[in-house]
Amino acid sequence: MTLNEYETLTGITVPANRVDVVTAQITRTQRILETMLGFTLTEADANDNEYTEIGKTALECPCPNIDVDDLEDPDAVVYAYRMYRYNLKDHFLVIDPCTDVHAVKLVKDGVTFRTLDPDEYRLQERQGFIKYIEDCEDWCFCATASCFCVQMAVDADWLWDGSPAIPDDLNQVWAEMTTWYSDPNNNVRSQTLGTHNYSKWDDTRPEMEAHNKSVIKKYAGPNGSEFKTLTI
Repeated sequence: MTLNEYETLTGITVPANRVDVVTAQITRTQRILETMLGFTLTEADANDNEYTEIGKTALECPCPNIDVDDLEDPDAVVYAYRMYRYNLKDHFLVIDPCTDVHAVKLVKDGVTFRTLDPDEYRLQERQGFIKYIEDCEDWCFCATASCFCVQMAVDADWLWDGSPAIPDDLNQVWAEMTTWYSDPNNNVRSQTLGTHNYSKWDDTRPEMEAHNKSVIKKYAGPNGSEFKTLTI
């Protein structure tokens, strides 16, 4: 969010002597939101790749024994991989919001144990974006506990790289947070200058208010602090 975008969203014109303070709080509140969501809100960083594939095993899920000298060539990255925990008992796997998925893999230490065929999973789209991958059949056929050590790597068109832009409801939460954190007297109801007695309003931060938390949870991925296990 730029200063101009903040002014447009809030209807507040920031005076020159407050520009540095508000700009700093835009950056600060971005970091808070990113922690809650579990992914970046910087457009240029949306395609940062988190999985570098060394190679793929010739046999699917050959755990625990892997012949690193007999790996198949790695696949080209279409957009960017992000990494998630994998539990073979989960039927619906949550990922960050995206518009398309190019690859779903079970991986460990840079080695792909299995690349899923598109007919082995179903993408669940809600509210205009994909956030769930449904396991349509058993993905890993190993009988050993080593299968619990794999992670899920997903190559997808992640939101938001600028096309589309960050949605209005999330930007409104971000703007409210910026306004609150920028005001040193945000929760002061009254004060007396003589003895400096003062009282406070409710000290609830904007990101903790129910209507804003629902927006954050709408977009939060499984790596975010606001993610909760959902029953679908």
